Amino acid sequence: MNEALKRSLLGWRYGGYIFSVAGARTAGILISSLTFPYLLRRLGVEAYGQWSYVVAICALLNLVADPGMNSFLTQHVAARRQSAFDTIPDVLFLRLITSLITGLAVLAITSRETQGNVRELLYLYGIGILLANLVAADHLLGALELFHARSLLTVMQQLLYALMVFIFVRSTRNLIWLPISILSSSMASALVAWIVLWRNGLRFRARLRPGCWRGILRPSLHYAGSSLMSNIYHRAGHLLVRWFLGDFALGIYAAAVRFVEILRGFVITGLQVLMPRIAAAADSAPELRRLARLATSIIAILSIPLTVGLIGTAHLIVPWVLGTKYLADVALLRWMAPYLITASAASLFSGTILFAVGRYRAYLASTASGALAGVFLYITLIPFLGLRGAALAFVSAELIVALVALAKIPELHGSWKNSVFWIAPVSALLMIFAIKLANSYTSQAMVVVLVGACVYAMSCGWFVRRLFAQT
Repeated sequence: MNEALKRSLLGWRYGGYIFSVAGARTAGILISSLTFPYLLRRLGVEAYGQWSYVVAICALLNLVADPGMNSFLTQHVAARRQSAFDTIPDVLFLRLITSLITGLAVLAITSRETQGNVRELLYLYGIGILLANLVAADHLLGALELFHARSLLTVMQQLLYALMVFIFVRSTRNLIWLPISILSSSMASALVAWIVLWRNGLRFRARLRPGCWRGILRPSLHYAGSSLMSNIYHRAGHLLVRWFLGDFALGIYAAAVRFVEILRGFVITGLQVLMPRIAAAADSAPELRRLARLATSIIAILSIPLTVGLIGTAHLIVPWVLGTKYLADVALLRWMAPYLITASAASLFSGTILFAVGRYRAYLASTASGALAGVFLYITLIPFLGLRGAALAFVSAELIVALVALAKIPELHGSWKNSVFWIAPVSALLMIFAIKLANSYTSQAMVVVLVGACVYAMSCGWFVRRLFAQT
């Protein structure tokens, strides 16, 4: 089989993977576009802020339960496949020990919480998520490139979660059903995932090898440090907004954060598919540059128009999606919009490339830089600028992570020489003019967004065609 045919078949294969993952991501966005505004309206600003606080606390505690060992196992299996399967029992055993330790920490924190409803949520979700994360297997599906199965399970889990939310969560009195819905759907998905892995040849002996634990823990602790840093610059805003401004302000802030996270999820869809290929290309600088160039093109072509479009349509989107109780998010979302660019770049250079090629020290350095800068900016800006200061810190921390990570990958320093980086901004400017014009005739958010999307797509197509014609 000649090289051209191999590349063609590989392209079709990974095109199918991207289509599968993108389909699951799109389905997830559609489901989130229903459950997210539903919860905002049913729970209200203050209760949604309390739930966001619980999620932030549990996310930080989970770093003790999983000190980077799942990340190590994912990278190990992606790079070595079957030869890495014998590591799974040791990782599961070590994670069981750390989960038991974390369970004690959850009980200690819960006992000190003064608000009864928050205490109940912390206890149920804090203990439940430890078990759910311990048995989760979606990271192994991704490492083994079983993207179709992972996509189906993702959609199944989200549908089950959404169904339970719509049935059981009616008001703040039913808030306890929110963690129950998450945990039930996660456990069902994990069970099916292990069945899929077994049917696809995942075999390992149920034996422990203490002699290899040091080799697991050393890189894992670096990944754990990176995850800790990532959670600090991402979650610290929730904790500090509640501390400085209270539960109501946290509800406003958390709603805006969740909204831009949903949009960013659409931008970084392809990174899940590219991660195993990047891991395999770790020793080939030309292949690594080619994959990075492809990824940066995709991110730029999606994140730039979403950022510009969100700034131009926030006044229409907020009452339409979040509801009138969250009108304060109009200004906040405009300040947060650049997060779609900075966080996507951070996910590529730090969370995907550095992680995939096993440069865990550089990975830790990039996330630590973001954590230090983020916490400093949160503490400095929130008391003086309020929620606007929190938004600036939120965006800036991701930017610093991306810049430090890129500096740690010298073979990719030319990846910015790409025509997409002028095509996307110019097309986005044309899009914003179209949005302003359409908005002068109608205030229907869907119509305005569709007009802007069509203008952007046609503009990009015209520029790309001209570029190919010139070459």
